[in-house]
Amino acid sequence: MSRNERQLELPLKFPSPPKSRPEGTVRRRCAGCGRKVEVPKWYADEVELIFCSPECRRAWASAAREPPKVVLEPRPEYRGGDWEVNAERARKRDRYTCRICGVTEKELGRKLDVHHILPFGWFKDPRDANRLSNLISVCPSCHRKLEAETVKDLPLFIPPAPSRRRRP
Repeated sequence: MSRNERQLELPLKFPSPPKSRPEGTVRRRCAGCGRKVEVPKWYADEVELIFCSPECRRAWASAAREPPKVVLEPRPEYRGGDWEVNAERARKRDRYTCRICGVTEKELGRKLDVHHILPFGWFKDPRDANRLSNLISVCPSCHRKLEAETVKDLPLFIPPAPSRRRRP
């Protein structure tokens, strides 16, 4: 190779082949009407709620149900190494005031809760879940309402990310 000729070498990285899906079918009960329906095994492994038809899913989604009871207690699970710092940053950014009702920490007599706008479990990396843009300061009452709304409004087709309850 002459001086004027330079060769550029780039390592090639190919994506890993997609995971193969389990073959076969299984029988599950429709979450709407209870009728047994046959679905691909891979689908049953990925999705919690299975419906026999789009009409049944729509009927189930529009049915009046008691909202799930949300109990907020201190949680021992791991929220990422930057959780405490970013939670405090969110409270400071929000001037230690609930973004929903306006109550302050001083009036409340304790620290405000910090709510993940997009649920923590949807993220593979806790740092992404704990970005300031995904956190808001709320009082416990508003936090319960937000959590209930989140559960009610969650799209049924988005499975939660695998649980990360252990520290790395």
